[in-house]
Amino acid sequence: MAAECEAIGVVGGGQMGSGIAQLGLVHGLHVYLSDSDPEALARASKSISSSIQRLISKGNLSEAEGSAALQRLHCTSSLEEMNGCDVIIEAIVESEEVKKKLFVELDRIAKAPAILASNTSSISITRLASATKRPAQVIGMHFMNPPPVMKLVEIIRGVNTSDETFLATKALAE
Repeated sequence: MAAECEAIGVVGGGQMGSGIAQLGLVHGLHVYLSDSDPEALARASKSISSSIQRLISKGNLSEAEGSAALQRLHCTSSLEEMNGCDVIIEAIVESEEVKKKLFVELDRIAKAPAILASNTSSISITRLASATKRPAQVIGMHFMNPPPVMKLVEIIRGVNTSDETFLATKALAE
């Protein structure tokens, strides 16, 4: 992975996905937020916008920072648009079968050095990684709920997760 993460993908526009996306935005990253349900994507976009407006009104973000953050949000129903992301984090339904299907697809579209992360708290990262051709670049990033408020991110290695992947993920979480 590149030394500096500039763009992340987040798959899943629910509470966790939109919270993770918001975190990326307020920390200067381009965020590609994807959901197969256009209504979920619209709700996520509205929720992120409202949260950023609250941060501005509380004085935690300047008007310019908030505006710039929202300009870095790219909502899409197409996973293909994540092909330039440095890290792609899935925050979808807690089903190993569904997550594995997604990881097969992400493995196909993501650029070669990209890290694929799962927000799972209960599914084996090693088993998810087995669905890809890049098991050394698969890791767990378990965000606590709600991500913008809770400062804790549990990083879970799979059997094959490389030290480089772990260190890049740790740097992103920090």
